[in-house]
Amino acid sequence: MPRVPFRSLLTTTALLLVAGAGGAMAADLTANTGAKNWSGSGMAPAGAAETQDVRGQGVNERARPGYDAVGLRAGSFVVLPSIEVAETYDDNIFATESNKDSDFITSVHPRVDVISTWSRHSLNLTAGLQRSYFADNSSENKTGYDFGMDGRLDILRDTNVTGALAHAQKHEDRGSATFSSTTAAEPVEYKQTDASIAFNQRFNRVTTTLGAAYTRLNYEDVASTAGPILDEDLRDRDVYTQKLRAGYDVSPDTNVFVQGSLNQRRYDIGMPIQDRDSKGYEAVVGSRFKLSTLASGEVYVGYQRQNYDATGLSDVSGLSYGANVNWYVTPLSTVRFNAASTIEESDLGGSSGYLRQVVGVGLDHELLRNVILRGDLSYENDDYKGTPRKDDYYGGGVGVSYLLNRFVAMGLDYDYTKRDSNAAGADYSRNRVMFTIRGQL
Repeated sequence: MPRVPFRSLLTTTALLLVAGAGGAMAADLTANTGAKNWSGSGMAPAGAAETQDVRGQGVNERARPGYDAVGLRAGSFVVLPSIEVAETYDDNIFATESNKDSDFITSVHPRVDVISTWSRHSLNLTAGLQRSYFADNSSENKTGYDFGMDGRLDILRDTNVTGALAHAQKHEDRGSATFSSTTAAEPVEYKQTDASIAFNQRFNRVTTTLGAAYTRLNYEDVASTAGPILDEDLRDRDVYTQKLRAGYDVSPDTNVFVQGSLNQRRYDIGMPIQDRDSKGYEAVVGSRFKLSTLASGEVYVGYQRQNYDATGLSDVSGLSYGANVNWYVTPLSTVRFNAASTIEESDLGGSSGYLRQVVGVGLDHELLRNVILRGDLSYENDDYKGTPRKDDYYGGGVGVSYLLNRFVAMGLDYDYTKRDSNAAGADYSRNRVMFTIRGQL
């Protein structure tokens, strides 16, 4: 497929900037006439006065009147269309240790979100398309899409049911832990369907959640540089999860909880000789909290285990933990901290699964009301059970976002990834630089 020329990106950029200039005049008119704030949408009212910086609120959570999307009113819904165009330079597109190939990638990403504005219940819809064109390696061109919906049904004041349904076509990144074939002639394409439902009930200070989720993964066969077609159907599977959480509000801003979950992983076709079906469980204790205006988030710790049906596959177990915390250092700076330990499926021969442990820290700083800086550091360890393989991933990145007005924003980002593995030929390092322009209504 022919590549979108770089001049097309420049043309699109110019058109968006012109639209932004016109949008600025419309924004001025709106500011003079006033506008409604869509209840429950989380969007700032158009033309509202500049709000004061709030200490207990993240930089990326803050409303920015004059720069936030207003959307299009459609009855009791707000429609938020957007399009993002990006040009990326990747110095190692195949994520290899030697003989690195670099390329320029042009990406186009239109999206539309629909948000309800009801006082009770909620319904949100979303759909998007992603298309990437490689300048010199057209076999790496990718087309993805996603669409879905989520909502909440308010039964009583303290009783509600939430649910979500989504479907997407995705591609595995060549440098990811799940991309196990080094002979694939093109990115592995797969389709993912997710569905979930949860019943939430509050009894004074006691909170309870009973939920279930389903995930379907369907991989497409891919051509091999070694000749034969790679049979990816061996990876097709269904994942079922059931979860129960009970919590107690020790204060209006702090809830402590215990949570247990079960899962069943069922493959359509067993790997040669081995059945990869398994059952697992996880038990944790944790807290969801807000410490005055200093920090907020959720942390938990516990134990997890995955038992595989085949006697030749080792069971995987270990510490389970997770964290997602924001520290509001100043009204203009937010430090983000995240960590997780999970048991993932492995496609390596002889390996049942791997224990994945991730930790990351990031900083968002509002240099100006419309100029946002960010920095990130991350570390990941993947321990493959049943084999001696262990992988370490190191990541870092910086970026700047410039909000021209509520219709146009631009961004410049740099990201670095490095994998150290004790498996021969699995090491790689990668540098990416990306310029993005986004248009929205």
